[in-house]
Amino acid sequence: MNKLLITGVAALALLSTPMVHAQTVVREVTTTPDAAPLEATGTVTEYAPDRVIIRQREGVEPVPYAFARSVDYVDDAGAPVTREVITRDTPVTVRYVREGDRMLVNRVVVHRRSAPVATDTTQTTTRTTTTISGRDAKEIEKRREKIAKLERELAEHPDRDRVRGDLAEERAKLERLERDVQK
Repeated sequence: MNKLLITGVAALALLSTPMVHAQTVVREVTTTPDAAPLEATGTVTEYAPDRVIIRQREGVEPVPYAFARSVDYVDDAGAPVTREVITRDTPVTVRYVREGDRMLVNRVVVHRRSAPVATDTTQTTTRTTTTISGRDAKEIEKRREKIAKLERELAEHPDRDRVRGDLAEERAKLERLERDVQK
């Protein structure tokens, strides 16, 4: 009887206490997916799979950006490029949105490094047109196609010295071939 009385009192006590076992925790995150994306242009100082750090101007601290789940990598013309073309000192523009205190990049535009422009105006170029046919024409066309391919590869990977050397070699071969054909 005592055990029954204790059990009844315990059951009554449980029924009369407020329910505290089912608590709900609400966490509110405000994102604005419709907000216009922001852009920043600068030079990459550090690049990792999950983030990129960009220096926008000399003398200003570099700014870290995190990558969104989906990121588009393109060149100046909008053509897709691989993320491997991004290295230290690569000029880029990143499009990002703010999510809390983070800046999430969803598009990276890789800019071409501009080569120094020669300002020597004392040299005059004379161009002569010669019609070439047969085996020489095929060889010249083959060299020009190879040069175009190497130029595209160098544009995508400007830090590859081997490609730069191969390109110079192919240009020299083409120049010799054209000179020999004109004689």
